[in-house]
Parts: sequence; C-alpha cells; structure tokens
Amino acid sequence: MSVTENKCKQCYSCVRNCPVNAVQIKNGQAKILHSRCITCGKCVKSCPQNAKVVIDNKSKALKILEENEKIIACLAPSFISSFYPYSYKKVVGALKKLGFTEVWEVAVGAEVLSKQLDNFLNKNPNKTYLSTACPSFVAMIEKHYPELITHLLPFDSPMIATGKIIRKSIKDKGLKVIFIGPCIAKKAEAMEAQFSGIIDCVLTFDELKDLFIDNNIQVNNSLEEEFDNPKCSKGRLFPIDGGMMYNLEIVKRLKRNEFISISSHKDCMDLINVISKNKISARLVDALMCKGCIEGPKINNNSNYYEKTKDVYEFYESSCNDKVEFNIDVDLLREFKNKRNILPFPSEEEIKRILEKTNKVSKEDELNCGACGYSTCRDKAIAVCQGIAELDMCLPYLLSKKTKLFEELSDNYREIKRLKDELETIIESSYDGIVVTDGLGKVLKVNKAWIRMVGYEKMGNDELVLGMEEKGVIFPSATMLALKEKRRVSFIQNSAKGKKFLATGTPIFDDNENISRVVTNIRDIDELNKLRKQIEETIKLEKYYSKDKRMDKLDFNSENIVANSIEFGKILQIASNVAGVDSTVLILGESGVGKEVVANFIHKLSKRKDKSFIKINCGAIPENLIESELFGYETGAFTGANRKGKHGLIELAHEGTLFLDEIGDLPLNLQVKLLRVIQEKKLIRLGGVIEIDVNVRIIAATNRDLKKMVDENRFRADLYYRLNVVPLEIPPLRKRKSDILPLSYHFINIFNKKYGCNKDITSSVEKILLNYSWPGNIRELENIMERLIVTTKDDLIDEKDLPIFLLEEENSCEKVKLEGILPLKEATEILERKLIKRAYKKYGTTYEMAEALGVNQSTVVRKIQKYLKSNALKHN
Repeated sequence: MSVTENKCKQCYSCVRNCPVNAVQIKNGQAKILHSRCITCGKCVKSCPQNAKVVIDNKSKALKILEENEKIIACLAPSFISSFYPYSYKKVVGALKKLGFTEVWEVAVGAEVLSKQLDNFLNKNPNKTYLSTACPSFVAMIEKHYPELITHLLPFDSPMIATGKIIRKSIKDKGLKVIFIGPCIAKKAEAMEAQFSGIIDCVLTFDELKDLFIDNNIQVNNSLEEEFDNPKCSKGRLFPIDGGMMYNLEIVKRLKRNEFISISSHKDCMDLINVISKNKISARLVDALMCKGCIEGPKINNNSNYYEKTKDVYEFYESSCNDKVEFNIDVDLLREFKNKRNILPFPSEEEIKRILEKTNKVSKEDELNCGACGYSTCRDKAIAVCQGIAELDMCLPYLLSKKTKLFEELSDNYREIKRLKDELETIIESSYDGIVVTDGLGKVLKVNKAWIRMVGYEKMGNDELVLGMEEKGVIFPSATMLALKEKRRVSFIQNSAKGKKFLATGTPIFDDNENISRVVTNIRDIDELNKLRKQIEETIKLEKYYSKDKRMDKLDFNSENIVANSIEFGKILQIASNVAGVDSTVLILGESGVGKEVVANFIHKLSKRKDKSFIKINCGAIPENLIESELFGYETGAFTGANRKGKHGLIELAHEGTLFLDEIGDLPLNLQVKLLRVIQEKKLIRLGGVIEIDVNVRIIAATNRDLKKMVDENRFRADLYYRLNVVPLEIPPLRKRKSDILPLSYHFINIFNKKYGCNKDITSSVEKILLNYSWPGNIRELENIMERLIVTTKDDLIDEKDLPIFLLEEENSCEKVKLEGILPLKEATEILERKLIKRAYKKYGTTYEMAEALGVNQSTVVRKIQKYLKSNALKHN
C-alpha cells in the first residue's frame, strides 16, 4: 500500500485505526511502514480522503488474460455478498466472458484444508492453536508477536490450498491462477517465497468490477454458467464469523469453552494478551482481523453485516443437499518466520521531555483526547521519540499555538490599525496639502487641505495626476516631475484658481530601486507670506512684555476629571482657587455636566480633604423625612423614631464638606433652618432644644434657575445670596466639544478594564459623537460608552454599532445649523438665500432647480431675482 500525499489531510484516522502502529507521520503526511504493516486494510477503510492506495493488479491480470490460454479464477466465498443481487451463475458467466477458461470456488480448498486440520488437532490435543486462514492475523504474529508462532496452525490459507489443489489437478505448465477476493492481505500472502508459483495474481472485488466496466461486461446480461470445480458445501461458510468451525468435525467433540471464534482486530489483540500470559483454556481459536471476510476492506458492497451473512447462508443452503465428496492428496503445510522489526523504546526522561514540549507538564495536563490517533498522550510521546509521529499532531497543543499566534496577530493588527489611523490623522491634520500616488502617478491618498487649497472637489482615489495636469488643475505636476527625474523636486506651482503653491514631490524607492510611491505636499505662498509677517510682528511685540510674565497654570490630579476644553478649564481654575478657603460655592449646570465631580474636586484640594465629604440629594429624600435626615432628631421626637436618637447628615459632615445636590428642590420650611446653619454654624435636632455647633463647608448644586425661583417666591432670596458666594456655571457638553472625545476615550478605558475588553472606536464614530448635541451631557456620554462596550461583538466599534438616535441627529445636523437667536423671518431669508445660491450653482436650468427645491419654476425665478440680483433667464 502507499499514500497519495495531496489527498492526505492530517486527520490521523489511519493512525487511530492501525492496530500495530505501522503509520508514520512526517511533515504532516502519512507514510506506511511496510516492515510493520500487516495489510489489514483498516487504514484504507477509515481514510475519509481515500488517500491510501492498494497495489493495483488490473493491468497484470489483463496481461495474463491476453497472453495465456489456460487461466483459472479462484473466487473467494464472500463473492456472493459482494455481487448481490446477481446469482453466482451470472458472476461465473461474466468471468468467462472476461477471458477466464475456468472458475473455481475457494470453498473447495477450505473443505480440503478443514479435513487436514481435523487430523492435526486430533493428534495434538494438548495445546492452544490459532487459525491461519486470515493472512493479516498471521502477519501480525510474525511481525509483532513472533513468540506466539508456535501456537499457529502450520497450514495454508484456503486461497493457497485452492491454488495447490488446482495445480495438482490440472497438469498444465502454462496454467495461470488468479485469486479474486475482498482482502488486501492476500496480495502480500501470494507474493511470499514459500508460495511461489501457486497464485499468479490477486484481484480484489472492486478491481474485478472495474475490469467488467472497462471491458463493457454487464453481470446481469451475462450467460449463466456453473463452477468448474468439484461441488462443495460447508466451505462456503468460511467468510463469516466462526465459519471455519462449521467445517471442523473436532468442534463437535470439544467443550464449548475449548473453541473460540473472534472477528475484530481489538479482539485479536486481547487474545494475544491472554495467550502471552497463558490465561486461555481454549484448544482452538478461529481468529479473523475483520468481522468475517464479508466485512473485508474491498468487499465493495453497501449491504450491512446481517444482510451479507444472510446472502452467504442462502448460497450455502443452495448446495448443501447435493454435496459430492472431494478427495485429493495435497500437502497444505506451511512455515512461519520471525519478521519482527523492533522500534527503539525511549527512556522516561525522553518521554517526559516530549510531553513537556506539548504543554503536558503534569499528569492532569494529559487529556488523552485521541485526536492525534493515539490512545494516550504518553503513547503519542513514545511514537514521537520513535520517529513515527510529530509534535504538531496534538490538537490541544496546536490550538494553544493557534491561540497564541492569533493573539500576536491581533496585537499586530491593532498596532497596524493604530499606526494607520495615526498616519491618516497626521495626514488629515496637516495644514499642508498632501497627495500620495503610486509609481504610475495614480492617486492613493489625498487630504482635505489639498482639496481646500487647490479647489478641486472632484478629486478622488485612483485618479491620475497626469490627467489633472492636462486639465490645468495644477501645473506643472510635482508628482510627474519626481517620477521623471527620480529625485526630490521643489518649485512654485500654479493652480486653476490662480493661486501659487510651494510644491515638493518626494519619490520613495523599493528594494529594486523602482519608485513605489510619490509624496507631494503643497503650501500656499500667500499664507506663508502672512505667517512671515505675523512672526515679525510677534517679535516686535515681545519687546513690550517681560520674559518672566507667565500665565497661571492649573495644577491638579484627578482620575475622574477630563478637561480638554478652555471652558471647563476655566471652571476648574476657579474651583482650584476657591478650594483653599471655606467660601460657599454654588455649582450650576444641566443634569449630567459633572457638578458632583467638581464638588468632589474642590473638597480634595481643600484643607478638609482628610475629613468627610457628605452628599445630600435634596430631591431624592421624601419631604416628610428630609428634615430628620438633614438635622437629625432626639429620642421620642416622633412615632417610629430610634430610641437613642439620630445624628443628621449635616452633623456627620462636621469639619468636612457638605454637598447639597439639587438644592432647588429643598422645601421652603427647611431653607430657613439651612440658612441658620450657614450663618451661625449651629443647628437644633428635630424634637430637641439644645444647639449643636457644626463646622462644615457648604457646596450646593442645581440644574434650576434659582434667580427665577427667587423672583417667583419658590426659593428664599436670603438663602440664595448666601449660597451664591462663588457661582460656578458648568457649560453643557455641546458647548465644550473639545471635551467629547477625551471623555469618550476615558470611559472606554474604564469599561474595557471593568468588563475585560479591548475595544476602540473608529474615526467615523468620533465624528458622529462630536456632532451629537448630548442633551444628557457627560452622564449620557458615559452610559452610551458602556452600552457600546458591552453590546458590540467586534473590538472595533463602527457606525453600524451606534444607537439610531445618534445617527439621526448627526444627519440632521449636517443639513441645518443654527447659532444664537434671531427673528424667524430673517432666519428664513438666510436659509432661502443659501439654498438658492447652491441650486443656482449646481443646476443648469430653473426647472431643475424647481424640481430639486420642491417648488414651482416661477417661484425659483422670483427668488433668483430677489437674492442674486442677476438675469434669471440665464437658466433657461
């Protein structure tokens, strides 16, 4: 047998099913070790890719049929199930049509052999003997367990017996004998030296069927003919499990435990084990590596085992009544040889070293999953040491390598993406216009600055620079000059808009000194001149300022505060300044802008940072409980009160900071008591009469308009002015857009750590986040970031992952932008003027403009005359 390499797919099914470890894996490909192979065909039957190839004897058989006059076909008894539903007569007729002069049943040799076995066993009653009808079983004993050769019955198989009978019966020197059966091992058996000249060729059933097809012979259309051998009967039962026992007379005299029939390679291995230990009582064992010859590797039949057994029994029963005794004196004795090829057995240290290489350091690491084809990890390690297996056959080991490689690739991908995004950001952030082309001048990348400076809005990737030069968009082209001269070039370039640029084209060469890229950047000459003048003016002004005069810098550290905008920076600057004193601070702003964060920030920078920071949400506590919660109560102050009384939250904040959130929701009756605490630093508990000194720093916060509430008598004016000593109005997030992305990444980092993720957002998502109005401010931004981290499957969050309301507002913001308040009529006219100008520029006729704007054509003409003050008839 051999292996077709391009079909072998590293499934290790052959390794798993080979009973004698006769398969070597090298560079992922299977190879048959013929010195160990017993040609049982298990690897052939189990290979899902049909990569195992058996020696093909079809050509040899055809040559014999063409060159010889006397050719006899020896047909194994299992043929009846292989050629079902055709009768044996049709099969015989097809064989003779193919060119065989006679067709014999191997059942003849089986019956003659059975008689000689009976005589031998009667004369040798005190020993356990193993049958030798199965050549795979015999090969396994000779190659792997030669110490058991003495237990083998020293007789030929039915195939060799039939061949010897034919040659003794027919005295023809030119006679050729071809055996046809389901077994691969018969090919090897026929080639043994001691059987030379008996069987000239061995065909399997599927090879015979191929010959029928190649010669256009249909079994069902063949003539019905009889066998040419003497009639036989029980020999036809040999191909089924225990078939030999039906042919032996001695079995009738033996006790049931004195004869055994086994029919699988696993049972054969168990048999060898018990015989080696001398733990068997049977005198005779009929051993087959397959479940009868009807289950041979080349039976070529889709029927199941029981259907095949039924076919054989029916074939036997058709002849059991007309049996004719066949007597012939033929020597069926044979010899066996020790063919053992011992593989070196590794030491424990070597086995341990191999196991450690596949991450199996302890016994618990040995999964014994069988994916490699071996029963245990230890068996596989031994095979690796013996050179018949490889480390990479271990599936868990491969998966761990794959996981590690995937992690490395993921890290590399993220790094490449980061570098790519960084490069694109740098290119887009560049004030210079940048164009990148390939070695042929095809545009690969262009930034917005180039489009803005040149004014060529139709610019796109894959466009040729040469074409833009021919259109006069730019002239001359720095890219084309760099390609032509193969060096960096710099010169003054003209554009179609009449502007002048300082253009520089830089070629990039590959390893073969060919230009692979050209990077061209342009700078507006007018802007360079303006910049030069500004620098000169700045140098002059510096003379009037002291070199030591510097702006105060805000110095603080807080992992909860992200301040990138000037607006929020000013708030923190004021908060930092007032933190060192005990002045009352009133923090104003919409919900979610971070009022509590700023209050906590003030506390941490104050002298009270080591004391309590007590937060009271005035709107969250029920009105009937808020007084007792804030001021505490004495024993028996009200029904259900604690017998020992209770300290209020204001008392708990003694020497610390008291943060009154949602102060606008504080009932009017409590505002008086709070005012007294602020003014006199004293309070009286509910139900008490004793004044208690409290030293607290008050920070209040609200999202309401307290001044308006004072005017409406819903908030006490005296308390308002006491609280409003240092007002801090935190602008909403939509008015400090430069904080949006830093805050986004701040929350992404927090939730990545919290949920064990490693997610990021794309630049398109950044743009949508910047354009959103954030009515819920920072709290809304935080919630959305958490939602995206926990709901997005991929590590990269893209537009498709965003909530629909973000996309809807982003699209609407692109259409109309309003800033400030102005009369509706004036706003309408401004919008109309812009739309008319755009439509006038884009469309060629007033009818097209009218269709695009959704109005009548006459309306469009009037609007053009109103806003553009030009001849409306220019657009016909």
